[in-house]
Amino acid sequence: MITLHARAHDGITLADALARAGFRNAVALLSSPHEHVVAQVTDGACRTRNSDPYPLEAVFEARVFDQDRELRWLCDSGTRGRAVLLSEDADKLPATFAADVPPLAAEETLETHYLLWGRPQPQHQAGWTTLHTPRIGTLHVPVPSPEPDRRLRLVAREYISVEPDHGNAYVSEERLLGIEPTESVPDRRKHA
Repeated sequence: MITLHARAHDGITLADALARAGFRNAVALLSSPHEHVVAQVTDGACRTRNSDPYPLEAVFEARVFDQDRELRWLCDSGTRGRAVLLSEDADKLPATFAADVPPLAAEETLETHYLLWGRPQPQHQAGWTTLHTPRIGTLHVPVPSPEPDRRLRLVAREYISVEPDHGNAYVSEERLLGIEPTESVPDRRKHA
């Protein structure tokens, strides 16, 4: 049995939620009305690849994660919203998040991956990879450039629970863990 713990805080800005969570080194997926940005969180501040702070007031949804915890924040009024911090280790959830959320008991977990769109570009900045695809554009990711013929993928853990009345298994939750290089991926464009 695996338990996923959570604490929440309502009516909080994203900047305050990050400060309360205390991330030292994490990745942030930030959505604003005009763009989607992947930022690096260092000591509570979200920074772009140029080390510029990202304007958090424009963000309406965020997912911030490291190997141990994930912060989810959703704006519901102006620049304030609900923040929920998840971890398998209850001791990693600070008391500065006001409300306990009932823990989730899962029978098992599965690791899953999501391939990030775009291929790594040759130009790079230390600690960052630039992904590009002609149809979508460019995305900067705070992960060192992978080896040639590799792409980047998002790593997540799915929590499998069992419905008590009929015994059906289902994915009851998912937590983001990190971004990593894939195994070697053939370039299909060379064969077309």
